[in-house]
This record gives sequence, C-alpha cells and structure tokens, in this order.
Amino acid sequence: MNNFFAELKRRSVYKVAIAYIVGGWALSQGIAQVFPVFDVPNWIIRTIVLLIVAGLPVALVLAWRFEITPEGVKRTEDVDPTKPHSVHGAWIYIAVAGVSVSAALFFLGRYSASPRQSEAATSKSIAVLPFATLSDDRNDAYFADGVQDQILTNLAKVSDLKVISHTSVRQYKTGAERNLREIGRQLGVTYIMEGSVQRARDRLRINAELVDARTDTHVWAETYDRTAADLFAIQSELAQSIAAQLKARLSPQQKAEIEERPTKDLDAFELFLQAKAIIDSYVNATDVGAALLQALKSLDEAIQRDPNFVSAYCYAGRANSLLFFFDLDPTPDRISLAQAAVDTALRLRPDSAEAHFARADFLFRCRRDYDRAQEELAIARPGLPNSSPFFILSGYINRRRNHFADAERDFSTAFALDPRNPNAYNLLADTYVLERRFPEAVHVYDNVLAAGETVPIVQFRRTACIFYEIGDSGPLREVLTKYPEMEFAGGQTPARVWMTMMDGNYAEAERVLAASPRQDFQDIDFSFYFPKSWYQAMIARAKGDSAGAASAFRECRGILAQRLVVKPEHARTIAVLAQVDAGLGQKDLAFREAQHAIDLMPISKDIYDGALVLEGLAQVYTWTGDRDRAIELVQKLLSMLQSLAPK
Repeated sequence: MNNFFAELKRRSVYKVAIAYIVGGWALSQGIAQVFPVFDVPNWIIRTIVLLIVAGLPVALVLAWRFEITPEGVKRTEDVDPTKPHSVHGAWIYIAVAGVSVSAALFFLGRYSASPRQSEAATSKSIAVLPFATLSDDRNDAYFADGVQDQILTNLAKVSDLKVISHTSVRQYKTGAERNLREIGRQLGVTYIMEGSVQRARDRLRINAELVDARTDTHVWAETYDRTAADLFAIQSELAQSIAAQLKARLSPQQKAEIEERPTKDLDAFELFLQAKAIIDSYVNATDVGAALLQALKSLDEAIQRDPNFVSAYCYAGRANSLLFFFDLDPTPDRISLAQAAVDTALRLRPDSAEAHFARADFLFRCRRDYDRAQEELAIARPGLPNSSPFFILSGYINRRRNHFADAERDFSTAFALDPRNPNAYNLLADTYVLERRFPEAVHVYDNVLAAGETVPIVQFRRTACIFYEIGDSGPLREVLTKYPEMEFAGGQTPARVWMTMMDGNYAEAERVLAASPRQDFQDIDFSFYFPKSWYQAMIARAKGDSAGAASAFRECRGILAQRLVVKPEHARTIAVLAQVDAGLGQKDLAFREAQHAIDLMPISKDIYDGALVLEGLAQVYTWTGDRDRAIELVQKLLSMLQSLAPK
C-alpha cells in the first residue's frame, strides 16, 4: 500500500486531481455565468458540467499512464523522473489557465446585458395581493388585510427577493376578476401570491396560492386551519414557504425576524393596520392633517392594549414627524411626541431596523440633522431591503445635500419597489425636473399610467412637466377642465388661478379662488402651505388693484407671523414673509428678513430649501425695483440647476 501511494505521487496523480478539480470547478462557474447571456439552453449547460465531472476519472487514468515531457507525451514507465527535462508541473499551469478563463467568462457574463439575464435577475420578484375575506362578518375585511400585510412585511425582510410594497398592491382589491398576467406586467414581477381568510370565533382558515404571472400557472398552494391565536405563526410559515419556493436565500437573522411576533394582541394589530394604511398613503389624503391625526388615534389605542408594540411606536413617531414637517402642527409638543415614540421603540428593541428608520425620519423632519439621519439609515439598511419608505427618505436627504445622482438612484429603487406609490414617482419625476430632464420626468408618469394608475393627479403632474419644459399650457388646461373637482391638499386651485391670470381673466381667477373652501394651499413641492390671502394679493397686483393687494398682503402677514410664533426661525416662512413685506413697500425690512432666511438655510446646508429661499430674495428685489440684482440672482439659480444635470 505504501508503494502504491508513493507511485501515485511519482506519477503526479495527486497534482492532476487537484488541478482538474480546481480548474473544472472554475470553468463550470464561468460557463454558468456567460452561457445564459447568449441564450444557451439550460440543458446544454448542465450537460457540459456533467461532462466536466465525468472527466475526472479519465484524467486520473491518463495521469497514471502518461507524462507530458518536452519530447511529447510518453508512458510514465518510460520517463526518468530524475531528469530535469521531465515536465511534472504542467497540470498546475492547466489549472491556472482554467481559473483565468473562468474569471474572464464570469466578468463577461456579469457585465453583458441581455433580456434573458434581466429576466433571471427579476425571477425572485413577487407581489402579495390583498386577501379575500370569506367570513360572515364583513367587518373582518381589516383582518384579511392584516394577514396579507404581515405576510408581505415578512417577505420584504428577505434581501434575496424583490417584494412590491404595500401601496402598490393595495390597489388590486378583491371582488373583481384579476388578470394576473397584466398585474404582473404592471408591477414588474414574476410571481403573484393571493389568498383568502375565514374567521369564525377562535378558528381561522387561511388559503394561499402562488402563481407564475408569466404563464398564469399555479406553482404552490396551502391551506392553514388553526386557532386565531396561531395567526402570526401561520404568517411566518407562509412567508418562509414562499421564500423556499422562489429559492431565495434566507439568513438566520432574517429567519428570526420573520418568526418574531409584532404583538400578542390581535385587536391592537388591527388598530395598527388601520393607522399604517393611512400613514403609508398620506400623500393621497384630501386632508393630510386630519388623516394623520386619525392614524395617531388608532395607534394610541393599539399601544394602550400592548405597551410593547414596537411597530406602533415607530409609526406614531413617523406620523408626528410628518405633522411637524408639513407645518400642520409645528409645535414643540409635536416634536416631543415624535421623539418619545421613537425613543420608546428603540428602548424596547435597540436592534430594530424599523425603529432606527423611524429615528432617521424624526431627525430629518424635526431636527434637520441630515448627518445623524444618514447614520441611522445606515444602521437600518440591512433590515429593510425592500422598504420603499427607506429609499424615499434616503433620496430626500441626498437631494437636499446636493447628491443628486444618489437621490435619483434611491428614488428609482423606491419606484421599482412601489410603482404606484405617489411619493416614489413624484419625487423621482421632481428630481428630473430639477435637473431639467423634462422628457424623463414625463416618462416616469407614463410608466405610472402604464402600471394601471388612474387617479387624475398623475395626469395633472405629467402635463405640468410638459408646461415647465416648453411652456405649452394646453395639455395642463385640458386636465384641469376634465377634472374640475380635482384637489389634492389644495394643489390644483393655484394652478387654475395661474392659468386664468395668464389669460388676463382676473375675474375668473378671483371666482376660482373664492370657490375653494380651503384657507391655505400646498406648494407644488408638498412642503409649504401658502395662505389664501397670498393668492388674493397676487391677483390684485396683477390687475393693478394696489389697495386690494395691500389689504391681502396685510392679512397674509398676520397669518405668517402667527406661524412664526409657533415655529420660529423657519426659513421658508421668513422668506415668504420678506416677499409680503416687499409687496407692502417695507423695503429695508424685507431685505433683512430675506437675508435672515438665507442665513438660516444656506445652500451649503440644504440646496433644495436654500434655493427656494434665494428665490424669495429675487422676488424681493423685483418688487422693490432692483431688477438688475433680481436678474443676477435668477441667473445664479439657473446656473445651479444646470449644474445638477448629468454631464
């Protein structure tokens, strides 16, 4: 036996085995990477890999029988191993060559684009549609939504999956016949999950099925018939089964997070779901403030039932932060409520990605502390691989810090995960507008419409982008005429006012403004509310009514001054106040206020709000007769916009 192993060594069989295994494995990996790029069928790839495996015994036999020498291939027994011309290391070179070829094939496959490769990249994509309720009590609809929502939340924790977010799948309610192929196309997913829930007393039956949206074929189905107390266990099992069906890698940490129960109280869970639905889609609310306050009421009840409900605290923090950020309740008490909710969530779960995200949101909206907000996002990132709110917030911060390429990347990711989320597509389109890339902004809204969105506001914003680019107000006017009742947070009444003012029809502008019951109107960037008296002053100025303009400006000034009592040192409010004082002829005061606003919000701190504050100073120059300085400042603002466009 010792002689046999010595002979194996003398004949280089060990070296050949090692070299063949290393080279064969590397070559197989390279082939697996590059062949799909050229649409080579999988059976051919598998056959080649099997041939490589089958070749190992052949290589060992040849290594036993033959040797490669400078004179050619000879039988091993005819070679004198003591002579230096014997080439025992040839197989090592073969292995190195195999690894090199494999590396080249890998990078060729990695960076070569093809439809098949793109299809493979999205094969682990899924949308979880709303579940039907089969219970006799129709009030159980919220419960069915909760089952679907938690399954989606669990799947979204798997980084190896692309999971469409809540806002987009919520559109596909049960009760109507679903075209799963079309839904898959609209959402950009390969698989769709749907199901039903039936609850009777303490019994619960959940049916779930997985469908390949490309072929409308059923891939997997399961029925769970258990007690209601087993709800979260069922949802966890379901999510893990789906991940296994899609062959998604599931880390131990992700598995533990999926198996963790959000709360022990099902009633608290239902209250939480009602609030979550409101907060996730606040941008669609007719009255954002009232909607957020209603959500907070539900969250407070949920927390009273379960004081350890971490997700409820996180959403309470977000709702309070939004109320402060949008000046719907810009009081110190609102900041305190937001911080208390976030701090409690982190105390209960210091390692919670959701809690760190809530703190980042608080730091951004309430403290304007972008650096610390980014630090919190970095902590939350691994635990939120499919979170559209995460990427939206990251994009917000990057854009304000003048990192437009990063912001565009973040908003694009959010849009891919949530194609019917107004926050995602509006922010992406707005970023293109700021970069003067108007056709791409229009294309975003074309994609939203192609994804099945039907709300008129999408058409309004699409035609607004056309107006910004070429000054053609025709499409925008058509949309405003077609949808006379359209009003989202007071954003469309000002557009109707400006259109009629462009026509010189000031009487119609006054009628349109007076017809609205609102007392303030949201700016187009959704972050500032102009008082109604501001637009009354604009109309009066345009038609030459000095007395009417002065009266409206004075009313507007009183409203803005009151806001500053509640939220002092707010740069946007002070910048608008400066314009109002300029309209009232208070030149020196207007300059001081405008400069104070710039000092509070310099471009170096926030290029987004900083530019809007500078725009206010340009208006002050214009209304006080210093038109040369106004033009100079406008040119500076335009050069800033031009610098944002990709080179």
